[in-house]
Amino acid sequence: MTGWYKIIPSGPITIGNLTPVGQNSGQVGCRWPPNGHQLAACLNLPSQSQLWGPFWEYNPNLYVPLPLPVYSLDLNITAGNLPRNLYRMQWTNTEQWQVQPEHQGKEIEVIGGKYLIPGNTLQQFWQEQKWIFKSGTAPDNTLQPLPWQSLTLSHNRRQDFQVVEEGGFFAEQTTLMAPGWSILVKIIGDYQPPDWGILGAGTPVNISPVQEKNTWQWLTASCPQPQGGILLTAALWQQPGRKISVPKPPGVKAYAAEMGVPWQSWKKVRDRKDPNRRVSVLTPGEWMTPAGAVYLWEGTPPLLESGPYPDAFHRDALGYGHLWLF
Repeated sequence: MTGWYKIIPSGPITIGNLTPVGQNSGQVGCRWPPNGHQLAACLNLPSQSQLWGPFWEYNPNLYVPLPLPVYSLDLNITAGNLPRNLYRMQWTNTEQWQVQPEHQGKEIEVIGGKYLIPGNTLQQFWQEQKWIFKSGTAPDNTLQPLPWQSLTLSHNRRQDFQVVEEGGFFAEQTTLMAPGWSILVKIIGDYQPPDWGILGAGTPVNISPVQEKNTWQWLTASCPQPQGGILLTAALWQQPGRKISVPKPPGVKAYAAEMGVPWQSWKKVRDRKDPNRRVSVLTPGEWMTPAGAVYLWEGTPPLLESGPYPDAFHRDALGYGHLWLF
């Protein structure tokens, strides 16, 4: 049935690092966070259901990445000393993202993309264009450092997903989530996922239902005349009419986005030696725009309601490109 679920990993998660790259090299990268296809496989999602996410859940609030064009006047920011003020950059007539006029010439630190922020705090901050915390610690300061870290495992071989010979030729990366955190998704449709699933290279995860909160309804909020949108989940944008990855959807006059990350999927093709046999091969590489990007519309906005951006390949059904309109 339609509802929210949290996914709790039982250990480090290894995604997309199963093939060594480079001549005489065993260094293998790791993808994070999991994309819509990987989450759908983890949930064993049927084709008639839809997926939203990934979002992040902690104690028990919904978090999203802090948008990129955000800065702070605090310069002494550490893991134990969070920023005490947030400011939203502005798009000016010079066609550049600029700090607010009263901060021109001052030292700042751009912190967008480096933290997670509760959804309700993001709404208020984005409308007011500034946010002042009384302190740099919880519960007043609701910013959270990214709750995951990359670990490097060096080994010669694995057996049953466990490292058998440590200190070897291969340097394999994996991701470990902080205690208390979980991946939050919404399933739309007549489907109840299993209590357990597998994510990445064999990591068991617990899947449990979560009661939806009224403070989460902003994810589908209507906006009669939106100026732009904030990307809450990663997106696969393509140039209209061409299979070329771009960092923005059509109809955008200005944007702030991180460099895209490689994305691939599997497809079935005819075997070269046996035309009656079909085999799985990797698709050509595309570039996925990470969450946290900000877009400003040019002319008529393409959407009037927040949610996944409609996609010709129906990838919005797996949560890609979820935009909150402002």
